[in-house]
Amino acid sequence: MIPSCPACHSGNVERCHYGRRIGGGVGTVAGAISGAAGASVGAFEGAQLGRSLLSFGGSPVAASGAVLGAISGGLIGCLAGLQLGAVVDEEVLCHHRCNDCSTHF
Repeated sequence: MIPSCPACHSGNVERCHYGRRIGGGVGTVAGAISGAAGASVGAFEGAQLGRSLLSFGGSPVAASGAVLGAISGGLIGCLAGLQLGAVVDEEVLCHHRCNDCSTHF
């Protein structure tokens, strides 16, 4: 049950999810950068091995590895950021905002 606003006693109140929004965004970006960097190193080594054995590979293989690493890293980072943001929402930030008088409580 969402409480009424303590300032104006309005029932037009919504929950705020500022921590989850910011945590999800930051986690996505950080995870994507980390995943792309880690995957590009591994993909480069794999590309060298593929080029020496099968006479193909190179930059397309390294680029696809970096893209897949960025996607998976971004997903994992987003999930971790959402969880951390939910804790920050519950423990630190205000939970509700009145849509009539813009009071946070």
